[in-house]
Amino acid sequence: MQPSSYLVFSPSNMSSHLLRLFFLLFTSNTVASALGNESDHLALIKFKESISSDPFGVLSTWNSSTHFCNWQGVNCGSEHQRVTELTLDSYNLQGSISPYVGNLSFLRVLSLQRNNLHGHVPQTISRLFRLRALDLGNNNLVGEFPIGVSNCSKLLGLRLSHNHFGGQIPVEIGSLGNLERLYLVSNKFLGPIPLSMWNLSSLVILTVAYNNLEGNIPDEVGHLKNLVTISLGGNKMSGKIPHSLYNLSSLSGLILSFNQFEGSLPSNMFSNLPNLKDLELDGNQFSGPIPTSITTAFGLQIVDFSYNNFAGQVPNLGSLRNLSALFL
Repeated sequence: MQPSSYLVFSPSNMSSHLLRLFFLLFTSNTVASALGNESDHLALIKFKESISSDPFGVLSTWNSSTHFCNWQGVNCGSEHQRVTELTLDSYNLQGSISPYVGNLSFLRVLSLQRNNLHGHVPQTISRLFRLRALDLGNNNLVGEFPIGVSNCSKLLGLRLSHNHFGGQIPVEIGSLGNLERLYLVSNKFLGPIPLSMWNLSSLVILTVAYNNLEGNIPDEVGHLKNLVTISLGGNKMSGKIPHSLYNLSSLSGLILSFNQFEGSLPSNMFSNLPNLKDLELDGNQFSGPIPTSITTAFGLQIVDFSYNNFAGQVPNLGSLRNLSALFL
């Protein structure tokens, strides 16, 4: 009988086979890690190439003499040596944001605030599914709201303030269910705030002041149970304030200045807002009396009722020992 052509595993060749399999698995992981490192390295090089002016020389450390994990502004995870943070704030960098930044797939923090970056936010940012914080504030960025950000579902903080973004805030912002801090101040956003944004129940800070936003505040604002600060000042919003807003007991700052809001304030307003410190309602069309419950708002520090249609007697505010600014 001819010897069988089938492979027979003896204890010796079984051991050899397992060692070979282990070696293949180990080397494949090493290769994958190396490829990931090289991808990150290339992405950083491309980012540097997109910067046309670096007056502080912060990117001079970005050279072959040191590993890219040691470059200024770059932090890597200890296990895989992949870039997890890219922070280059206040260096007066000029240029654009390279689309290669979307290849930094382990990135958790991207902070480029207070520079002179221009152009659009690349759509490739949608690939950064691990991103927790994105800060592009105080630049010269243009275009509509970077909708790719809506794919970054783990995002906790988003700052786009003091740029030149325009158009409407997209309904897709509602997919950022973990978002805690949203800063869209001083842009050119217009139209109504999408209803989906009022369902971001994790929000602690919501500030969209100084845009061209219109529409009213819906009852759904009451879903924001964790809200500490809401700032809608300097827009074109109108209508009456829903009672659900006055029931957000965690609220510390309520800033609605220079809009077209109207109606009277509920008599128990300040009883329902025990943590209120900053109340700015100036430049609207509010009417009626100032609620007497203000006398129990012991935490109030700033109150601005100016440029409205309030009438009647001002309650005795002598009990408000923390009050530092009062505008009537």
